[in-house]
Amino acid sequence: MTRPESRRLALACALGALLLAPLGCSLSYSSESISKSASSPFKSSSSSSGEDEDPAYQEEVASYTAGFAGSGGDTMTFRRGVASIAERRGISNWEDDDQTCRAIGKGLHKAGLDKGRAESMAGDLLSGRADRVKVVMKGYAKAG
Repeated sequence: MTRPESRRLALACALGALLLAPLGCSLSYSSESISKSASSPFKSSSSSSGEDEDPAYQEEVASYTAGFAGSGGDTMTFRRGVASIAERRGISNWEDDDQTCRAIGKGLHKAGLDKGRAESMAGDLLSGRADRVKVVMKGYAKAG
């Protein structure tokens, strides 16, 4: 290889490296963004296990529940109302969300229901799902 050819080759390599360097950074940034967005669904599911508590959400559900319990409203209306509150917070299945169930228990306590009446109402609201009623009653007990 002659001296001018080797200079051209070196220049071409340097130019190529300069052109590809930003592309490498862009790919790195893109893969980081993809990684972050791929992990975000796990964040919202962690709220079901109680790891990501939201006091404002819990208070909204508790107040709604207390109002419902005090008025003796329709169970289906209550379920739709809680579902609407939960959906605004990104919770798609409120019945299986621990913080929602505990907040319902707190609301039943706020409404002044005794333990037996609260447990009975929780059974009605959660279609008799004993596992979820237990979580509601934990919220009820904690509120007392």
